[in-house]
Amino acid sequence: AVRRAVALTRLQIGALVAIESFVFATVGFLGGIAVGHVVVQAVARASAQLFRGNGASVGPHSLALAAVCTYGGALLAAIWPILRATRVRPMDAMAPRSDGPARRLSPALVALGLLLLAVQPLVTFAMPMPDSARYAAYVLVGCPAFGLAFILLAPAAVVLVDRFGSPLLARVLGLPPRLLASQITAHLWRTAGIALALTIGLGLYVSIQVWGYSMLNSFMPGAWAPDALVAFQPGLAPDQAEAVSRIPGIVPGHALPIVFEQPRLKDDLTRSAERATVTRQDTLVIVGIDPVRAFGGEDPLFRFEWTAGSPEEAIPLLAGGRGCIVPDHFLTAANLKVGDTLELVPPEHPETPVAYVVAGAVRLPGWHWQTKPVGFRSRTHRACALVFASYDAVAADFSRPAASHVWLDFDPAATSAERLGQDARALYAELLGRDVALGDAPPGAPQVRVMPVEGIRGMVRSHAKQWLWGMSRLPLVTLAITCLGVLNALLASVRARRWDIGVLRAIGFTRWAIVRAVVAEGLLIGLVACLLSLGFGILAGWCGAGLSQYVSFFAGMSPSLILEWRPILAGLGAALLLCALAAIGPALSIGRSSPLALLQQGRGSF
Repeated sequence: AVRRAVALTRLQIGALVAIESFVFATVGFLGGIAVGHVVVQAVARASAQLFRGNGASVGPHSLALAAVCTYGGALLAAIWPILRATRVRPMDAMAPRSDGPARRLSPALVALGLLLLAVQPLVTFAMPMPDSARYAAYVLVGCPAFGLAFILLAPAAVVLVDRFGSPLLARVLGLPPRLLASQITAHLWRTAGIALALTIGLGLYVSIQVWGYSMLNSFMPGAWAPDALVAFQPGLAPDQAEAVSRIPGIVPGHALPIVFEQPRLKDDLTRSAERATVTRQDTLVIVGIDPVRAFGGEDPLFRFEWTAGSPEEAIPLLAGGRGCIVPDHFLTAANLKVGDTLELVPPEHPETPVAYVVAGAVRLPGWHWQTKPVGFRSRTHRACALVFASYDAVAADFSRPAASHVWLDFDPAATSAERLGQDARALYAELLGRDVALGDAPPGAPQVRVMPVEGIRGMVRSHAKQWLWGMSRLPLVTLAITCLGVLNALLASVRARRWDIGVLRAIGFTRWAIVRAVVAEGLLIGLVACLLSLGFGILAGWCGAGLSQYVSFFAGMSPSLILEWRPILAGLGAALLLCALAAIGPALSIGRSSPLALLQQGRGSF
C-alpha cells in the first residue's frame, strides 16, 4: 500500500512479486541441481548394485523437467500473491494492520475434492477402454484430478487434526488443551500448504511401499504350495520314489514324485509376439504328478482355490491321460475355457506336438518364483504358466523316465528343512549305493537339494525389501528437505505471536511450557502431512499397481491391495520426528525471551 501511495502502478506491483518469484525459482533451481547431484551420487555409491554400468547420472531431460517444475511451480505460486497485491489500495497504507478474518473451511471445496479423488480409481479399474487409452487417461486426466483433490482436501485435514489431534497431543505433552486449540487452523491455508509440501516426499514414500508390497504379493508363493520340493539328481525310478515318504517327519500321503518340462506352445495363444509380458510368453512349465493324491480327497497335497471346474470334474480327465489344470490368468491371456485344447511342442521331439484338454483353472499366486529357483524353467528364463497334468502323460510325452523331484509336506515339530535334507541324502545314497552330495555337486555327480517354500518366500521378500529401500531413499531425502518449510512456518508463527506468548509468560506459563507448545505445533503440522500422505500413498500405490497390469511388463497380473504397516509407520514416524526437530529452534528461541521483552514489542509487532 505504501508503494502504491508512492505512485507504483498495479502492473509494477505485480511485476515485483513475479520478479521475486523468479529469483526464488532460480536460486532453488541452481541449488537443487547441485544438491540433487550430490544426493544421486551418494545413493549410487550406497546402492551400487542398483546402478550398474555407468552409474547414476542426471540427463538433459531430467534437467528440463526440473526447470519446468521449478519455474512453473514458482509461477503458479505467485499468481495468488500477485492478485492480492494488485488489489491493495493506496489508502490502505493509512489503515492499521490487520491479519484479516480467519479462513473457514468450505464444504463445497471438500465435496469437489472428494469427487476428484474418485477419478483416478475409476480410470484405473472401472472404465472400460484400450490399454493405450487407459495410460493416457491415467496421466492426462487421473493424475491432475488426483493432485487437485488433495490440494482441496488439505484444509479439511488441517481441521480434522486440530479437532481431534490437538486435545490428544496436549494431553500427551501435559499442556492445557485450549493452548493448542485453533493453533494450526488460525492460518489454515499456510498450514495446508506446508503439509502438502511435506506430502511430496512422504506421500511418494508411502506410495512406493504400497505399490511394492501389492506387486510383491502376486509373486509370493501362496498357501497352495506344499512345504518343500526335494530334488534328486539324476532322478528316482518310479519304484524308488515311494521310499521318500518313509523319511521321518513327512506328512503321510503328502510326498509325491513329479516330472516336469518347459515346452513351447504350438500356437502363440498369449500373443507374446505382439507384446511379451510376465504372463504372455510362448512357453509354459508342465508338471506331471499323481492327480488323485495331489488334488483329490479331503486332505490333498495342493490346496487350490478353483476358479473354473472342480476337483471332481478335473481329476478323471487328468487320470485319463490328456487333461491338465492351468492358472486362471492363463485362461484369460490365451482366451481359453474349460474343455478347450492346447498343443505343446516337446523340445526333444518338435515334429510330434502333444495335446492337452483344459480340465480346470485355479489361482496360483507366486507360481513365478515357485518355479524359478527350483529349476523348472530349464529351457528359457520366462514362462507364461505353471500347468499340472498326469505323471504318466508328462513322462511319456516329454521322455522323462525318472522323477527328478518330490513335492512334499513335512511336520516342523518332527523335522526341519536341514534334517530333511540329511535324511533324503542318506536315503538316496542307500538307493544308489554310492556317495551323494547335499546341495552343490560337480556336474554329473548325484546330489540332493531341499528347497522349502518358506526359503523361497524369504528370498523374494528380501530382494523386494532391498529394491524398495533403494527406491525410498530419495523420497525420504525430499521429506527432510521440505521440513525446512516447517521451520519457516514456525518462525513466522512465533514472530506473529510474541506479544501473546509474552502474556502467557506473564500469567504464569513457564519457558518449558512455551517450548512444548511450539514443538506441539510442529507435530500437528506433521500429523496433517501424515494424514494427507497416508491417503495419497495408499491411493497412488493401489492405482499404480492396478495400472501396471495393463501397460507394464507385469500385464496380466491382478495385484491386491497390501498394506505393509511396518515401513509405512516408520516413514510416518520419521516425518513426525523431523517436524519436531524443525520446531526445536523456534521453540528454544522464544523460550529464552523474557516476558518483558515479549510484551514491549506490542500486540501488532512482527
